[in-house]
Amino acid sequence: MKENKLFIILIIAFVLLLAVVVFESIDFFDNNEPNKEYTTHQDITLLGTDILREVEEDYIITTYEDYKSITNSPIIKKEDFTNNNYLLLSIDYDPCSESNIKPYDYAVKNDIALIKVAYDAGCGVCPPQTTYFVLKVNKSITKLTTKYDYVIASQKHCNPNVDYKPIIYLYPEEEMDITVKLLNEDKLSVSYPKYENYWDVHAYPNGKLIDNKTNREQYGLYWEGNNHYSNITNEGFIVKGEDTIKFLEEKLEILGLNERESDEFIIYWLPKLEKNKYNYIRFETKEEIDNYMGIEVNPKPDTIIRVNMDYKGLNHMINIKEQELEKVTRKGYTLVEWGGSEI
Repeated sequence: MKENKLFIILIIAFVLLLAVVVFESIDFFDNNEPNKEYTTHQDITLLGTDILREVEEDYIITTYEDYKSITNSPIIKKEDFTNNNYLLLSIDYDPCSESNIKPYDYAVKNDIALIKVAYDAGCGVCPPQTTYFVLKVNKSITKLTTKYDYVIASQKHCNPNVDYKPIIYLYPEEEMDITVKLLNEDKLSVSYPKYENYWDVHAYPNGKLIDNKTNREQYGLYWEGNNHYSNITNEGFIVKGEDTIKFLEEKLEILGLNERESDEFIIYWLPKLEKNKYNYIRFETKEEIDNYMGIEVNPKPDTIIRVNMDYKGLNHMINIKEQELEKVTRKGYTLVEWGGSEI
């Protein structure tokens, strides 16, 4: 009798274990499988980036006239609106680190559309872009809230000895043409706008830039550099991953970044820092930054702020001297640059 009970218990345990394994396998392959070939659902159609007017959020297109006010794309015809409406999906992405954006499945329930999006993960950071898709929905649907589930289809190896995301902002006191030259351009790996001996822009006091070579509006000058080597020294900061936001908000204000610049810095570095139990963080001196990548600006700014953060994730605390940061005050025509590198 005892043997029968033991046998039944073992059978039940085996069935439960098998169920867990199957469930985890489904979840793994659905969300984490690299290099998976995703097939786009036939009702999701790429519009691209050529949109006639700015669309700030996803919404339901209910008429052909509204559709034509958004895009010249001939994908949807007037008669298609007889039985269908279309959900416009606007997906922001970083063209340097995210490519092959592909919504491949969706589900609609209780006025919520959950969209699964696959992409290839790369390295670096560029100014964000937006690509658009349309998703066919029932004619009775006129309003939906969209939620996205992003899945990495493939992951590119990223060189740790890279100076990531240095981006330059310019704030003249009046409109003017400005040239910016990087003095060690042999170390450049990526640039946007394309760096060719120098950048030549028309700058506005609010930070808006017009690239004089392409006449394209920019908000900053972006570059990345190779062979940026740094080490843990006897000074810096040891910061818990969970305390990253508070730490960066405080230190970046001291270093002279305004709220918008700090927000962009934190948005980029937060996922990398917050996942670690602790982080060693040190801000390079202006002399160190200039030695790695000198900069020549004409006309010369009244204030130049260059912030470069070195960091390394740690599993435990280490004892170091706290780095002293000098308060920076912005005066007059100002150049601001920030970036970082993993040790």
